[in-house]
Amino acid sequence: MNSYERAITVLNGEIPDRVPSFELLIDPKVIRGIIGTDSYPDLCDELDIDLVISQTPSKLYREECIDREKQIVRNEWGIMRQYNGEVVSHPLHGPIETLEDAMNYAAPDPMDDFRFDYLRELVRRFKGKRLIGFHLHDGFNYSYYLSSMQDMMCNLIEEPELVHRLVDLSVEHNLKLAEKALDIGADFILSGDDYGSKTSLLVSKQHFDEFFLPGLKKICDYVTGRGAYMLKHCCGNINPLIGDLVDFGIKGMHPLDENSGIDQIEVKKKFPKLTIMGAVDCDEPLTDYTPQQMEQYVRGILKTHAPGGRYICATSNSVHSSAKPENFVAMQHAIHKYGRYLPGGALDWE
Repeated sequence: MNSYERAITVLNGEIPDRVPSFELLIDPKVIRGIIGTDSYPDLCDELDIDLVISQTPSKLYREECIDREKQIVRNEWGIMRQYNGEVVSHPLHGPIETLEDAMNYAAPDPMDDFRFDYLRELVRRFKGKRLIGFHLHDGFNYSYYLSSMQDMMCNLIEEPELVHRLVDLSVEHNLKLAEKALDIGADFILSGDDYGSKTSLLVSKQHFDEFFLPGLKKICDYVTGRGAYMLKHCCGNINPLIGDLVDFGIKGMHPLDENSGIDQIEVKKKFPKLTIMGAVDCDEPLTDYTPQQMEQYVRGILKTHAPGGRYICATSNSVHSSAKPENFVAMQHAIHKYGRYLPGGALDWE
């Protein structure tokens, strides 16, 4: 099998030749430490990463510098964001405070060709060879990016029409992004909104059902209706939502963070149509282990998570700038070495 075949095999619930690999984001510092350049596509070839994906959604929008010393920028949405040494900047506040602001607001043009340059390069290089994804948002993150987290939380009760408007703006925009990405050649769409804290959902399940799940379902229905795969990245404890997301047709979830109270093995048993993605802790193992320790750690993860298929090996979030390049290499080598399947779904070294 090549990487493309391996990925679709596991997402379709069948047993591939080995466990596929994926990363939501790999910091350029780590990439340089491995291959000497910033080229993510070159790294995917070098380490034989099976699922590849476009840049984080914040990189789809042009930015102007507001405060160079504090590394504050404003993007095309009018959202102020601040960099702190990582690839993804932190949203500070947005341009919308009132319902009138929201009704008069115009989102950036989702069809601007600039937003798809990176995807086109992935398609040109990897179509039919690796499974290609496009990373976007659904309705949750922009509901507070465009105002603030505090305002969004308050407005769920005080100004619900405003929150509905912000969700609609985001869903409409991201549906258009998904449409063009699939036209260009993406094989899967990944929604990257985060809904959870370490212990619970960020909002009540009741509010989530009312405000945010319908928009996500709308995007999922469109993607699956086009015959593509819908995957979901979501940090935090989202145990109350997993059943809904599976019902929507989401085929894979990342990272189902075990440090936030999610038991991936139990999720895999309870939802046999879902592929679990993640399990490799992106903190101490990547930053402090030796490569030999990393290899044995990943071997242990594969032993518990991989039997029977329905598993894609990835970190518990992303490969951040503090990760040791040699440890990420050791992780990939361990997947190749210990992730091979026998017929029936057992690992061939057990």
